Amino acid sequence: MHPTIARVTVFLIDDDHSTLDALGCLLRSVGYATKAYTSLKAFLDEDDPSVHGCAVLDLLGLNALDVQQELANKGIDRPIIFLGGNGSVPASMEAFKAGAVDFLIKPVQAAELLRAIKIAVKRDSNRMHLEAIVKRVNEFTPRERLVVTLVIRGMLDKQVATALRIREIAVKASRCRAMKKLGVKNVAELVRMTRKIPS
Repeated sequence: MHPTIARVTVFLIDDDHSTLDALGCLLRSVGYATKAYTSLKAFLDEDDPSVHGCAVLDLLGLNALDVQQELANKGIDRPIIFLGGNGSVPASMEAFKAGAVDFLIKPVQAAELLRAIKIAVKRDSNRMHLEAIVKRVNEFTPRERLVVTLVIRGMLDKQVATALRIREIAVKASRCRAMKKLGVKNVAELVRMTRKIPS
């Protein structure tokens, strides 16, 4: 089993038990963990954003935009792959506008589903990485935040010290503490990491 896949959970939401069983067997056979739900509400009530993975959701009787709105209302940014029947082009368009990873027509082909899940998992990895950065930045003291803000704008320690009216040694100390919290070793890494945070 691939070690990365082993830490990924694919959440399956479908009111058809046989479909849930078939999808679950397929995904577990390639190493994914799965968790099945027969209703969107059950999934929304239990979803834990700290668990790495994606959701595969059957749109039967559901509206893609309504689903995405429900997720947004609960603060859930889980990548979703929608499943639908033939003739669901309008639903497909809505799904993509709402940020879906993919919209697949049932019965879905195994290779097609696995490809979509791989993309969704990558998107969730990026989400979790960004959330970890934000969490560390939120641990900055007010001075560390100010110093880092000026450093990533290209200012040297001496210029930061002048701008903040503090000693240069205090700037270096604040910058070093901030870099330690982020786990970066130099200013280039600091700039690269903090620029990933949406303004």
